[in-house]
Amino acid sequence: MENAIRRINDLIDERREEDTLSLIRDMEAGDHICIIYDDEAEWRRIIVPFIIEGLRRGERCIYIASQRTCETIREELGRKIPVSMFEAGGSLRIMNETEAYTEGGFFDPERMLDLLESETENAVAEGFTGLRVTGEMSWVLRGLPGSERLIEYEARLNNFFPGSDCLAICQYHRQLFSPDVIRGVLLTHPIVVWNSGVYRNPYYISPELILSGEEGEREVDNWLENIKRENELLRSLENIKKLYDEFINHSPWIVFLKDFRSRYVIANSRFSELVGTEDITGKTDFDLMDREAAEACLESDRMALRDGESYTEEEVKGRVYGVYKFGFKLPDGRRGVGGFAVDITQRKVYERDIETSRNNFLGIVENSPEPMVIVDLDGKLLYSNPAGRKFFGWPPDYRGGHIGVPLRREIQEIRVLSADGQVRVAEMMVTDTVWEGRKSLLIRLHDITRLREYEISLKRSLREKEVMLREIHHRVKNNLQIISSLLNLQRCSIQDERAADVFTDSVNRVKSMAMIHEKLYQSESLADLPFSEYIIDLVSEIRSNYLEKRISVNYDMEDIHLDINRAIPAGLIVNEAVTNAMKHAFKSGEGELIIRLFSREGMVHVEVEDDGPGLSADFDTDTGGGLGMDLMRNLASQLDGELRIRGDNGVRVSLVFPAQKN
Repeated sequence: MENAIRRINDLIDERREEDTLSLIRDMEAGDHICIIYDDEAEWRRIIVPFIIEGLRRGERCIYIASQRTCETIREELGRKIPVSMFEAGGSLRIMNETEAYTEGGFFDPERMLDLLESETENAVAEGFTGLRVTGEMSWVLRGLPGSERLIEYEARLNNFFPGSDCLAICQYHRQLFSPDVIRGVLLTHPIVVWNSGVYRNPYYISPELILSGEEGEREVDNWLENIKRENELLRSLENIKKLYDEFINHSPWIVFLKDFRSRYVIANSRFSELVGTEDITGKTDFDLMDREAAEACLESDRMALRDGESYTEEEVKGRVYGVYKFGFKLPDGRRGVGGFAVDITQRKVYERDIETSRNNFLGIVENSPEPMVIVDLDGKLLYSNPAGRKFFGWPPDYRGGHIGVPLRREIQEIRVLSADGQVRVAEMMVTDTVWEGRKSLLIRLHDITRLREYEISLKRSLREKEVMLREIHHRVKNNLQIISSLLNLQRCSIQDERAADVFTDSVNRVKSMAMIHEKLYQSESLADLPFSEYIIDLVSEIRSNYLEKRISVNYDMEDIHLDINRAIPAGLIVNEAVTNAMKHAFKSGEGELIIRLFSREGMVHVEVEDDGPGLSADFDTDTGGGLGMDLMRNLASQLDGELRIRGDNGVRVSLVFPAQKN
């Protein structure tokens, strides 16, 4: 029901016949509507489409005849549908009143409601989408027992229909019924169809009030409410008219409506300002402007009436207006013309400036030495400058082909086969643009073939230098190993044990530097050395000199890379710290050595810690020790770092230095 009411409100300004047909299309299960008609034509316009719509929806349709015979109904429907086929299939039943309302010679509302309920259930059980019923109510006029309960029955239907799969239209031929009966019909139907119009019924009263016998008091309340509602409606209409006038008069556009003879019916204040008078209603363009402008307006009126709408640009009093017009239906059914117009004089000036800019743009692009082309969003060629045509080998009139490369809105490098048959490398830039009114892409090409050839040559030279540097590191490593071997040989001939130890320390220092060059030679990058790997190899080399000791080494190291100028002094410090631990910390022949390597806030931290007896209480960690300690302090200074030595409960050597040279 709400759907029908919504539809009525939406179509209130259209023709009544269209209203009723829309109502029929929009009726839903649970709707209870009455038609009060004056002639056969009106009855036919409503009831025949009502039955046809139900058959189209797959509902079972029942027609209960009283005023007309069943054969008359079949003849009327037979003009539109094959009645016998639908009756044979069970989707259409045409009944006499004695089979429904007055079965047994009397009317019983309970029996009729039971009939509607059982018929609805049977229809759904047999596969129909619901039950659609319409009945002629003229049987009441025969005065059979129970007829006086008609209004009670109509009221009770309003409790039956909601939530059911049934919908119905009750038919009342107005000339046959007394005003009192029609009054009762109006009280019991929320929607009324009369005189081919569809109306939401303000006199409808709930079934509870009808059945309680209090409808009289409620009816008076409805009358009073209608008086109030009608006055409110009049005030609302007046307010709407004021709002309408305010709206169109504040519109930045010129607004107007004309009748079928191109006479003005409505025009806003901006139109009055244009023509210089407020006396516009009933006049034509020939009354308000010069003949040339009026003829142009009349021609665009005819276009709108012929085609449904039109857009023209018309000059009036030295200004250019963009005018959109449309045809519409007047209340008398004839066609009028409505329109909106906006001053586009500035826009036309702007368009001329744009055209000038476009020509200037083309002048620059045409003379550009770099290839430039414009394509649509699918890559279809729209324009190319002379340099572009020369680059790709296109003829001057070439259009419509595809450039043949991916069109990404970023700088990309492409390889193309140029007109001279050479493979050329170009840097391509794609940007959004507009060409001839549609979104397009501007492609600019920069030939970088020579640059790429130079880069290839430079990379080849760099690879050669890298090979040379690796060879140098390899040879330095070999030379340091030779020096280490010579020192070892010399150490073997030294009888003094202390002097031999000094030679051993020197050998280890040389090996430490040789290992750095070896790591650089093996590394993917000659710029830095994996220092954590180097420390592991260095400690392993030092431990090989003290095989008699069972030393456990634990590493807690991050993956840190250093350049050679940082790695050599840091490696020598680690060498000295580990060597000192091996010599002095593990007198018992066993112990634990912990090495840490990590980076924090741009500083590299190296720690070597043993669990030996530590340093004596009088040992000065800033100045004490021999050559090894002095060497560590000097190397830390080279690194712009800080060396800290703690000697209680084992010895910890901590080195902190910047990861990069300041």
